[in-house]
Amino acid sequence: MRLGILAAIVATAALHARADDKHLVYADFEQTDNGRAVSARGGAVQLFEYEQDKVHVSTYKGAAGVDPPAPELVHIKQGDPNHAAKFDYALVAPNEYAGVAIEIHGRPDADGKPQTDDVSGYKYLSLDLYATGVRIIRIEMRANETGKDTRSAYPQYTVGVKPGLNTYRVPLSGFTQPTWDTIRVDPKDIFKKLTSIAVTAFCDQCEQTVQGMVIVDNVVFEK
Repeated sequence: MRLGILAAIVATAALHARADDKHLVYADFEQTDNGRAVSARGGAVQLFEYEQDKVHVSTYKGAAGVDPPAPELVHIKQGDPNHAAKFDYALVAPNEYAGVAIEIHGRPDADGKPQTDDVSGYKYLSLDLYATGVRIIRIEMRANETGKDTRSAYPQYTVGVKPGLNTYRVPLSGFTQPTWDTIRVDPKDIFKKLTSIAVTAFCDQCEQTVQGMVIVDNVVFEK
């Protein structure tokens, strides 16, 4: 990672996540477990990809020698002890849709199953984002207590990313399911039993291969 280049564009980002009765720090990437990133309370953090055409597979690069795949932990500025999660990606064309995501579990699994958080009392999700290659990033709220893929799509919100590492404050009221999903759920029900958050670099109707980098830090629920 070219620290000199990136350090010049991060002035607007928050340096540290707040933790008090009005803020739930979901992930600040200052904790590790056996050398891999975990959330603020020890939940798994992993990378995954998807695509419509299995011949043109999306690819990613995170931490070296880590299985299952996890993001790389990086320092944004020289001498700053603060960490952020970083991954590189490529969305390979042609594809009707493709994506690479970082999924953050709020808590460690228990008996092999994801554990839930009730975040319905919060109004916003705040996070620091830096992205190249794509102009929008998708944030998805997931409630998957079985640990298996049982739903087509959870409530989502898309963020138009600006140059540099910036803090984005997203209203929970803005999360909606894609219109094509025929299995409808109330987003408020998802917020009551949240198991993870996915942050995705994606493209729809991908006509050209897109490559870039995503950095995530300070994922915080706010009242």
